Amino acid sequence: MKTLVCIDGHDNALKATRLAARFARTENGEATFLFVRRYGKQTRGYNIRRKATEIFANWREELPEMRFLHEAENVFKTARGWQENDKDIGEPHRAMVHVANGIFEEVTVQLRSDRGTLLKIREGVPHEEILREAGEGSYELVMLGARLAGECRWCDVEHIPLEVAQRAPCPVAVIGTEFEEGQPVLLCIGKNDPPESTLRLIQVLATGAKNEIEVLTVLRTADPGFRFSENVSSMIDKWSEDSLKVTRKVLTGDAVNTILEMAPDYGIIVCSSSEKRKKNRLGKVTKKVLCRQFNVLVLR
Repeated sequence: MKTLVCIDGHDNALKATRLAARFARTENGEATFLFVRRYGKQTRGYNIRRKATEIFANWREELPEMRFLHEAENVFKTARGWQENDKDIGEPHRAMVHVANGIFEEVTVQLRSDRGTLLKIREGVPHEEILREAGEGSYELVMLGARLAGECRWCDVEHIPLEVAQRAPCPVAVIGTEFEEGQPVLLCIGKNDPPESTLRLIQVLATGAKNEIEVLTVLRTADPGFRFSENVSSMIDKWSEDSLKVTRKVLTGDAVNTILEMAPDYGIIVCSSSEKRKKNRLGKVTKKVLCRQFNVLVLR
């Protein structure tokens, strides 16, 4: 599985990193860690596009954002089971190295192999650069840390996880709390069945962390004759055959309030991107849940 993990220097991004390691450990996948520097007054006066063409001996000092990326990389490796004595040996590459005073020399450098990890810095509007990277990199999952109003000075003008979840070409996980082994997964079924192509994410997550899956539908009014669709029923049967504990739950009431009341008891809430399949719009239920400090996986 190819995963893009967005790093911003906050603890929730590291929680997302640890969850990404669970996916990678189960699927033997790779992860790319992305830090987006914002254009405008907040930049520090150097041209990152020019700097990115050079290879630095002291790049951690020249790009302070690398501290956040390396911290996430170490958290990922630890959660995945990497040991300090494991060797990261890469292949030699020819590269132009900036020696001094505008002088470049062609040399052979040994670039470290990061055991399935890649570090990237982009510059621009955060959600736009995340979406651009997600599209160009053909990722299977994008992960971000949740942010509440008041934690970030940009929240008044944008909600980065919401913007990404609405427009990303793949599933998006927004993480606000630690995902612990044994916590149940709540799969919310709306008017439309969840996409089969991304349901394996739920199975991978539940299998790797020994979680129970609860499949929930909230009806406006009681309906004694309600039945899950044939696709959902066959999906539940398949998961049960794979030794996963899966339970059905049908409740009556307002879907948003019901799910928000239940959310603290679950490790992650899984919702479809849009109940009505509107382009670049999240359904009301998904949007309300995502804007809280819960773990939410938005399916595509």
